[in-house]
Amino acid sequence: TEVREAAKACLNILVEVTGCSTTALLLPSRDRLLVPIFGKPLRALPHNMQIGNIDAITYCLGLDPPFLEINEELLRLLSEALALADAEDQALVNHPTQVHSSTASLTHLRHVCIRMLTAAMARPEFADEKNSPTRARIISVFFKSLYHKSVEVVDAANDGLKQVLRQQQKLPRDLLQTGLRPILINLSDYKRLTVASLDGLARLLQLLTNYFKAEVGRKLLDHMQQWANPQLLQAAAERSIEDMHEIKILVAILQVFHLLPPLASVLLDDLVSSVVNLEVHLCRRESSPFRKPLFKFLNRYPSESVVYFTERIESAHYARIFCHAISSPECGPL
Repeated sequence: TEVREAAKACLNILVEVTGCSTTALLLPSRDRLLVPIFGKPLRALPHNMQIGNIDAITYCLGLDPPFLEINEELLRLLSEALALADAEDQALVNHPTQVHSSTASLTHLRHVCIRMLTAAMARPEFADEKNSPTRARIISVFFKSLYHKSVEVVDAANDGLKQVLRQQQKLPRDLLQTGLRPILINLSDYKRLTVASLDGLARLLQLLTNYFKAEVGRKLLDHMQQWANPQLLQAAAERSIEDMHEIKILVAILQVFHLLPPLASVLLDDLVSSVVNLEVHLCRRESSPFRKPLFKFLNRYPSESVVYFTERIESAHYARIFCHAISSPECGPL
């Protein structure tokens, strides 16, 4: 990676010195650069060479004027990268025992594949009708990768979906249903919720707010009640709670509420009451891990929040939360 970044930096210097575009500088060496990359299937190469070749093509796809044509060779490489990004880790190694030792390289490989697919999706000529099946498969992989355990992969998938939505405001219904199914299945049962799946939901809400209803918030409030076991919370009151699995889930649930559609303002009372209840059971009065995500929600609806708290100012716990919020630098709107 360091060598490739250094080469890109050198090319940038040459562009400044010569006044030529990067495309013009590379054209005389086009065959020398591309023939070795297109000459062998990706799966025939070791992971580090796959990563290098994909990274090189990603760079070339982003050049202006265009350096690469959307031709059969490139489409074949994109199909290979698509298969790699969609495959399970076990399918990308020679033996299942290699998965653990290859985790870092497999994650990097998945990341660069998604980045190359994103770069291809950005090309206007790739929007041609004949490429629709490939585009649909790429969008599906972007959705699937949003639920990956690696933040690096999730960020790349998120950027890929952003690129798609810049080009088309509305996604095909079947693609959307397939893409959202994993998160909706997780939402159906509180035991299925994980920090990663809730982060995935938060990202989807940022990208696709109009496709969700405020009722998602009701479901999440129900799940909060299931996770907020009073006995467990009281037992945890005398120790550090930030690293507890249940607390992490509760915080991740709260992080979603400020991203819900505007009608979610009706959840204000239930949400604040839930946080108060959690803090009471944990014997937390001055602060808790739940307040920062709650403050994001209050910031989203500042007028309603001020009215709500002033009506309850005689309640000590509500007053403490309100004072904490309006004294916090991140609560400007409030």
